[in-house]
Order: sequence, then C-alpha cells, then structure tokens
Amino acid sequence: MSVQRVCAERYPYGELVTTLPTWAVWVISIGTPVLAFVGVVLGQVLTRRGERELEFRSKREEVMRILRWAAELAVSDDQAHSRLGVAELGALLHSELLDEEEKDFVQAALTAVVRVPVEQIEQLGEDVKVIAESDLPTEPMAAVPSEVGAEAEEGGS
Repeated sequence: MSVQRVCAERYPYGELVTTLPTWAVWVISIGTPVLAFVGVVLGQVLTRRGERELEFRSKREEVMRILRWAAELAVSDDQAHSRLGVAELGALLHSELLDEEEKDFVQAALTAVVRVPVEQIEQLGEDVKVIAESDLPTEPMAAVPSEVGAEAEEGGS
C-alpha cells in the first residue's frame, strides 16, 4: 500500500481539515464567552445610563409643566384659582421633585405673584393690619353619603 492510500483511508477529508495549536483552541473556547459577557455588561451599562437621562428629562418636563400651570393659576383674577396656584407653587417649592436650579424658577414665580400686594401693603404704612379671609366653611363638615349609610346601619342594628 502506498502512503497516499493509507493517508486517504485514515483521513478521509484530506486537506480540507486543518488543525489548530492547543493554545489557540483554549483562547477561542474561553475567549468567546468572556467577550460575549463583557459585551452584554457594556450594553447594560449604556442602556441604564440612557434610561436615567430619559427619566431625568421627563421629570424635568413634568415639573416645568406643573410650574407653568401653577403660575397661571396664581395670577388668575379668580381668588380661589389664585390661592390654589400660590399653594401649588409653595408645595412645589418644598417638594422632593425639584433640584436647586428648578427651585429658583418657583421662587421667582412666587415672588412675582406676591410682589404687587406686598408693595401695596408697604405703601399704606406700618399701621396697617393684614387680615386673611377664608371662604372655607366654619361649621363642622357634612357627612359623606357613605358615612350616612354606615351610621344608619349601625343605628338600625
């Protein structure tokens, strides 16, 4: 038998199959999963950073929308709307939603709303007494229908 025939019988694919050194097999078998893991971790970090930026931007937009709404109410001619706007501006100023830069906007809106009344009071002199009026009822609160039904059931038992 010739050497070629023995090689052909022993290695049917002949030169189509190549061999790799042992170190290359180890690098490929261990390196591929490690590189895949690093890629996933890097993608996750970038995605989280993008989500944080998007959340920050949407929170800021919502705060500015609330600020605009409250400022419009605060300068309203209707006294109830005006009080609601000032109360909302005050609540917004003390809320955890705002950063220091945003608190400056709310403080500016509150200052603009109360500047004219304060100036008018100061022009009248020191003998002026400021009395806050409230449209709220002074009598006890009326029972809610669900409370009335519960009291009737308790009394009927």
